[in-house]
Amino acid sequence: MSYFRLLASYKRDVYFFYSDENKYNRFDLEKGISYSQSEKLLYVVDRFDSYLEQYDILPTVGGKLVSLKLKTLIEGLGSDCEFIPAIIKSTETGEINNSYFVMNVLNLVPCLDHNRSDYEPLVKSIPDGPISLNFIAFIPESLNGYHVVRMKESKEEIVVDNFFVEACRKEKIKGVLLVKEGNVRIPEIVDLK
Repeated sequence: MSYFRLLASYKRDVYFFYSDENKYNRFDLEKGISYSQSEKLLYVVDRFDSYLEQYDILPTVGGKLVSLKLKTLIEGLGSDCEFIPAIIKSTETGEINNSYFVMNVLNLVPCLDHNRSDYEPLVKSIPDGPISLNFIAFIPESLNGYHVVRMKESKEEIVVDNFFVEACRKEKIKGVLLVKEGNVRIPEIVDLK
């Protein structure tokens, strides 16, 4: 079974930012902590592009924004994820889009092969703290039947398996960028076509 890092690709070089107006700590969305509030989460972007709704995942700072189509696909795979309704607001016009969800991956799985990977502490004085990944190798069969997980060793990384890749290919999911294990700086991308 092959595993891949889940990223987002978008036509324009832009990020959708988790708003400081949210009362919920955005870093909790990168730790696998369940969202216990009822409020929608606010993201901001400079402007809405005419092709926005064509994308099923958006490049974000904060939890990943996914469409209803991708949410349904992931729920159908039986993965342990929460989907929190989101509001995206244009900072230029004040327009609102509420058709996306914040994907909160709850299952933390140790899947980084420490012997074959190359990484270093983000802060040298905290060797057991967050890490910077240079080369990623995954432990075979480590996802334990899950199709979407959060990497325990680097919690902001979402890892998916072949079933997820094939489901995205079949459903023609747009914007999903799947990176094979290997060099982080020169990534090898999976072609979904």
